[in-house]
Amino acid sequence: MKKLVSFVLIVLMSLPAVAVDGDHVKYFGGTAPGVSAGVVGRLDTTSPTALTFEAGGNKLPISYASIESFTYSKEVARHLGVLPLIAVCLIRMRQHRHFFRITYRGSDGVANVAIFEVPKHMPRTLQAVLDTRSPHADKSCKPCLNVEGQTVDGQN
Repeated sequence: MKKLVSFVLIVLMSLPAVAVDGDHVKYFGGTAPGVSAGVVGRLDTTSPTALTFEAGGNKLPISYASIESFTYSKEVARHLGVLPLIAVCLIRMRQHRHFFRITYRGSDGVANVAIFEVPKHMPRTLQAVLDTRSPHADKSCKPCLNVEGQTVDGQN
């Protein structure tokens, strides 16, 4: 039994991280034209007029003036049972995935949404940039809901 438990712990600890890291951003999904889900690229926030997602040779410019709303959410990367959760938490912290959902109007006036998975150091910076540069964005502090219907801070 000890061999089985130690094997399971080793396998759980050696699983590759599913979250993005460094300066890479993953386009998780949405209705943005010309970008397919799962593409990894970079977000360029240096332009004063547009947020640009660059992946490969494609660019997805999102004008700050056309952003209607944006939300940030944080979700647990892996859902475990009670006993594996206790074992893993004794050894290391649980991993979280960080998402930004941006609703905007394209150049043709059609409403679009883009969901980006960002590295854990980027949400504060991106939130500040979007707060400052998007004049029409809904900036009400509504709590973001995760997949299970809980708010980001864990309350219902």
